[in-house]
Amino acid sequence: MLTNYHTHCQFCDGKSSAAEMAEAAHAAGYSVLGFSSHAPLPFPTDWTMRPERLPDYVEEIGRLKREWEGKMEILLGLEIDWIEGLVSPADGRFSDSRLDYCIGSVHYIDPTGEGSFTIDSPAEEFDRNVREKAKGEGRLVYRTYYANLAKAIETGGFDILGHLDLVVRNNKDGRWFDESSKDYLDAALAAVESLSESGAIVEINLGALLRGKAKSPHPALPILKRLRELGVPITFSADAHHVSHLGAGLEVARSHAMAAGYKEVAVLTRGAWKLVGIEEV
Repeated sequence: MLTNYHTHCQFCDGKSSAAEMAEAAHAAGYSVLGFSSHAPLPFPTDWTMRPERLPDYVEEIGRLKREWEGKMEILLGLEIDWIEGLVSPADGRFSDSRLDYCIGSVHYIDPTGEGSFTIDSPAEEFDRNVREKAKGEGRLVYRTYYANLAKAIETGGFDILGHLDLVVRNNKDGRWFDESSKDYLDAALAAVESLSESGAIVEINLGALLRGKAKSPHPALPILKRLRELGVPITFSADAHHVSHLGAGLEVARSHAMAAGYKEVAVLTRGAWKLVGIEEV
């Protein structure tokens, strides 16, 4: 039973239309495809949906639901950012859209009060922001990110936690911090602890791997092992931005999950989450 709940399309920063993504998912053998365009933010970006496009997005995914009924289940979702004091998956601003689910994510940090920036921006932009807005302190970057993530988890309002350790995206070869250090792992695992009581599902996110920006999925194995010890369920996500991402990397996701000791994966179908054997997805 192939499922994917992290799917972007041309309503945000995806490269393919929603209809094209649905066609590709069906061709790849998916049973469930959930769309999760980046929800509008109260300021302009080049990667989130524009507020005025939200009704069109809801209408188009609804149309695809009807078109694919009986052949593949289509779900309406959003990836909603948590930014302290500004937006949160729990603030209810998208309740009128009648979402089937939502993904909660942290992209923005403001380590020193010098201005916020996204941790997964293009590498040159990220490096400049670390130097100028984080005083060149990589440790400050990940500590701020995981502190924000912990607050987002405690606030709740989402079904799936997106790309848990996204902060490593621009840390190729440990250029800004040591991901194996005790300080880094302490910060990451402190945020993870609050997941055990949240009821949220954590995705094994293949997005960076499929786009050639990482050698393994999110989250890293030490974090994933702790999630399994805490009994936090997982699901597999392509974080697809193009039709070519659907159906790719699933064996890597399975191997990653099994290496952490997982035997089951959570799937959302017909309005309810359930656990299925890892070999079934």
